[in-house]
Amino acid sequence: NVSVRLGPLRYVIVTPNFHHWHHSQDQEALDKNYAAHYAFLDYLFGTAVKTTRLWPEKYGVLGDYVPNGFFKQLKFPFLWKG
Repeated sequence: NVSVRLGPLRYVIVTPNFHHWHHSQDQEALDKNYAAHYAFLDYLFGTAVKTTRLWPEKYGVLGDYVPNGFFKQLKFPFLWKG
C-alpha cells in the first residue's frame, strides 16, 4: 500500500495508486484500469477510474465462483466448466 504521486506523469505511467483501483470491488471501478504499464491507454479508451478518493473501499473478485482453500484454488482453472 504505497502512495506514489507523480503529478501529471500519473496520466502516462501506471502508479500503485492507479493499480489499486484495478483490484477494487467499488462500483465506479468495475472493469476499469486494465493498463499494466501505460496509464494513458486507459484514459485514451475511457477505461480509467476517475475519482477524487485516494483508495478503494473494498478489494477482491465479485461473486463466489472461486473455491475456498489453497489446493482447491490451484485445481480450479483446470476443472471450471464456465
